[in-house]
Amino acid sequence: YQLINKTGRNEYTHAELFDLLNLKQLEFLRIRNKLEALNLLTVYQKDDVYLYFMKAPLTAKQFLVDTVFGSYLQSEIGEKNMNLLTSLFKMDVPNREGFENITKSFDALYEFKSLNLLNVDHDLQGRQQNGGSHINYRFNYEAFVDHLPERLKNSQLLNEKFKEQMNKIAFVYQYDVSDMVTIYEEASKSRQNVNFAQLNMKAKQHYELKHKLLTIKQKDLPTPSLVDQVAPQVIIQKYARTDQQGIALSTATQLLERNAVEPGIINVILMLVLKHKDGVLPNINYMNKVLNDWLNKGVQTTADAINYSTNLESQYEKKKKVQKVAEPDWMDDYIKDLAKMEG
Repeated sequence: YQLINKTGRNEYTHAELFDLLNLKQLEFLRIRNKLEALNLLTVYQKDDVYLYFMKAPLTAKQFLVDTVFGSYLQSEIGEKNMNLLTSLFKMDVPNREGFENITKSFDALYEFKSLNLLNVDHDLQGRQQNGGSHINYRFNYEAFVDHLPERLKNSQLLNEKFKEQMNKIAFVYQYDVSDMVTIYEEASKSRQNVNFAQLNMKAKQHYELKHKLLTIKQKDLPTPSLVDQVAPQVIIQKYARTDQQGIALSTATQLLERNAVEPGIINVILMLVLKHKDGVLPNINYMNKVLNDWLNKGVQTTADAINYSTNLESQYEKKKKVQKVAEPDWMDDYIKDLAKMEG
């Protein structure tokens, strides 16, 4: 790019490129192929003439949420380094709660004189979008749709971006049609349309279950129905500091009123936060952020919340290095106490 920009020439022989870049032919091909695989370069050939089209690199967000790139990078550098890397790109987004979006739209200021879009008969300058990883692998998407229950068939399945996301998940985990149907059904349990985070979470859980590669010691988890039935008031009375219970009850009530989720999800979050905050429940903005983070990571049901919290506890124990194999039994203790209180 710099070469073309500085010289004004857009045609070179390969021999000139090798000399200018100080590369041998095999090294040039190796680098070129890597750029092609990462969808940064598209190559066309006609006889001995090659056309090279360069694409803009992905943003950090695009790269990290791309199934193949993100998963591959984590497998290479490990989860700890991946967490460190993602923290470098963390954005502090101002809390918009209570604010009204007053941004003017284009048609609020300008009147359309014609409904015909501008037609230009030549290419214009602009960044060529990078669509993420280029994968030739294709699983049988049509068969996948055919095998879905009728109640789950909706317009989302016709979306090309959604198809590509499903294909990437199938590629990464090497899933067949039946696997993908199971994953989609699990991700659709509490909503009609599912997002990529939910699909990815269910895909990972399915893989761990199928191959028994759980990162924590296997044990029976608390019954989701019991967690659903416990009133937040009982949890707060049991685990919040006495002088903080009034405020905590108010916060828990607001959390339930503002979010249409299973009560058990909020109950699990309450128990986890109260444990790690020494019986003090943070304000509603903090709790909303925690809940939204869990939902964005694919938590949709009480069972999801229990699994996710158990994984968080396991990671926390590993960081403390208290023992080699984390035994996430805090949730069991909480449930037993709550069951006794409920009679």
